[in-house]
Amino acid sequence: MDVIADLEERAKRVNEAIASYLESGENQKLLLAVQHYPSAGGKRLRPVLAEVVAQAVGGAGEKAVPFGAAIEIIHNFTLVHDDVMDNDSMRRGRPSVHVLFDVPTAIIAGDALFARAFETLSDVDVPPQSTRRLLKLTAHAVWLIAEGQQEDMDFERIPPTELAIGDYERMIWKKTAVLFECAAEGGAIIAGGTEEQIDAMRDYARSLGIGFQIYDDVLALLGDKNTTGKPVGNDIRNGKRTLIVLHALQNLAADDPRRTALLTALGNANATPEQIDAAIQALQDCGSIDYALEVARQHAAQGKKHLEVLKPSPERDFLAAIIDYAVNRKS
Repeated sequence: MDVIADLEERAKRVNEAIASYLESGENQKLLLAVQHYPSAGGKRLRPVLAEVVAQAVGGAGEKAVPFGAAIEIIHNFTLVHDDVMDNDSMRRGRPSVHVLFDVPTAIIAGDALFARAFETLSDVDVPPQSTRRLLKLTAHAVWLIAEGQQEDMDFERIPPTELAIGDYERMIWKKTAVLFECAAEGGAIIAGGTEEQIDAMRDYARSLGIGFQIYDDVLALLGDKNTTGKPVGNDIRNGKRTLIVLHALQNLAADDPRRTALLTALGNANATPEQIDAAIQALQDCGSIDYALEVARQHAAQGKKHLEVLKPSPERDFLAAIIDYAVNRKS
């Protein structure tokens, strides 16, 4: 299976839906800011997940398209605000919204995307009890994302030696995996799946989301900025307490020069390119990047076990392929 080609093909309908939901507005500056990230494309994993899960449990995938579009719009809302908080200047190979426009407009654009997502959600054609369930599911997911983002920011002010790997995994579950869970669980609800299927799809997507984020942390260190569309090493400058960093600090002795190189750059907004390179090299040399890759792939393997609740189908095969892709991609 050519998972990338299949993903791109499946994303076309989602892209059309997202564009239709974001095409109107009276204030041109705000409208352009709202459209900036969604129009840049993206993998569309979350909305495609909603549609494919709906098909995999025996329903009509097109019924999940508005829900998937709403989830993707929420995802883009979080990216706009994240880039403001992290002071990231690039996203998807383009200037960030707050750089291209200004910080106040970026904040308003994020709010507008959030509002439009719930307007989009109202187009999902399901029985009233399922509508209420989807609304509660989505709103709670956004709440957890907010908690995860706050924890991520809080962690930057906590000495990394005081954080455990479990703290990081809880944070990325909230910040990243929850929206994958929401997409898959919602797709199963829309398709009228059994409670067993709904639970299994949520758990599958949790593993997908956690593996995806851990691998994203690796790409932030080793990826090509022309491919990822983001500055390499910015997580170190921002002091991000990733699985990679926590593992390194738990395993490097106090007098190890690699520890010194890492701590010199970690959270240092003025770190030179040479200091960033030295920190990344230290993470490679002590095995922390390889450790993170292994953990990401363990989550992928665990996620595929949850697919056993589904009947064999091309959609089930796609779900298995997409979780492998999430922890082996280039961007």
